[in-house]
Amino acid sequence: MAKKKSEVLADTLAELLVESSDIEGAAIIGTDGLVYSANVPHKTLDENMVGASSAAIFGLSKRSTTQLERGDFSQTLIQGDSGNIIVSGINDMTLFVGLTPKNVNLGMAFAETRNIVTKLQTIL
Repeated sequence: MAKKKSEVLADTLAELLVESSDIEGAAIIGTDGLVYSANVPHKTLDENMVGASSAAIFGLSKRSTTQLERGDFSQTLIQGDSGNIIVSGINDMTLFVGLTPKNVNLGMAFAETRNIVTKLQTIL
């Protein structure tokens, strides 16, 4: 019996987190904030808040790239005192969100993000 798409997405995120030393949490979010799948650290981190925040980040980023004539939205990085948030477009309606620790190799995190986005594009 074939797996449901939600199971495939969850398995893909779990595999990423096992293989990655740079990404410690990940989610697949609709551009409307709906959480399709999430594997985030800390029991206190609410998946729905990740979805809502990521959709807001995407909305502002997309609007900014258009208004500042930078082309189509591709990816956003937000750096905080405790870590980073990477929001990357999978397709027109879906986003990948990666959470990283503070002292991370951003080049590797971006490479892993590109790889997972490519994989998710084939799934979705």
